[in-house]
Amino acid sequence: MHRRVRSIAALICVALAAAGCGSAEKPTASGGTYRLLATTSVFADLARLAVGDAVQIESIVPAGVDVHTFEPSPSDAARIASADLIVANGLGLDAWIGKLLNAAGKGGDALLSLGEGLDASDGWTYLDAGASGATGGAHGGVDPHIWLDPKGAALYVQKIAARVSADRPDLVVRINAEGGAGLVAIAALDRELAASFAAIPAERRRFVPFHDAFGYFARAYGITVVGVAIQAPGQEPSAKEIAALIDAIRAAGVTAIFSESQFPTRVAERIAAETGATVVASLFSDALGAAPADTYLGAMRANATAILGAMR
Repeated sequence: MHRRVRSIAALICVALAAAGCGSAEKPTASGGTYRLLATTSVFADLARLAVGDAVQIESIVPAGVDVHTFEPSPSDAARIASADLIVANGLGLDAWIGKLLNAAGKGGDALLSLGEGLDASDGWTYLDAGASGATGGAHGGVDPHIWLDPKGAALYVQKIAARVSADRPDLVVRINAEGGAGLVAIAALDRELAASFAAIPAERRRFVPFHDAFGYFARAYGITVVGVAIQAPGQEPSAKEIAALIDAIRAAGVTAIFSESQFPTRVAERIAAETGATVVASLFSDALGAAPADTYLGAMRANATAILGAMR
């Protein structure tokens, strides 16, 4: 992570060198308020870690609302029309953003897809959807929940900082400082979580999240995802899927099933009743919540506290 902190300035230099090749839709090189509109509260807060208050940052999907079932309104298209940069995840998570861009008459150059185009040169390997325990997945071939590994969140911060710097060279000094501080904070979070989970015996590092969002988190900290309560948001599990999960929970000796802040708990409660497990307080995956989970760092620490408590 320290290498990534040092790379913010280098990334900004590369972005600035390429800035002259952009389309006519790019914002003016200096002056005025730069408006960044993120699809979710998570990406809006990662943008704050990347650029601080150097730009105006808003989220389309409110905190606590499910990005999968969110229905954009005409007013959202109007907000997009007035934004300088649209920040999305891509990989099927917020696929509705394409229609909004078209409705707003906005070209593709205005969109930054954080989760797309990462590779080994970034130190990143994608997981297949369903790799963490589900048999299907809501997003097709690739798990889009990259930010739930802090190393993935650091890559997102880098991409945002580099893009805004390319659009607004007059803000480079501020963004270099803000982005560097953001990466330091994410690195500290990663070390903290790694140490906490390493203290748990491997045979107890098992859990059942509500949906298939925690594959990268599990990979980062040596956790086994025994299964998930639902295969995809808004999709009721079949009797066969529930029976298989109940068997897996009993075999693994898992005592807690996690709900998530933006989803109802009915399915988790049904499975808990069958297994004797407890439904544990909501995790935060696709959306932030109330304080202290109203920031990316706070939400990740809240998740870790809840998961660690169930493992101990």
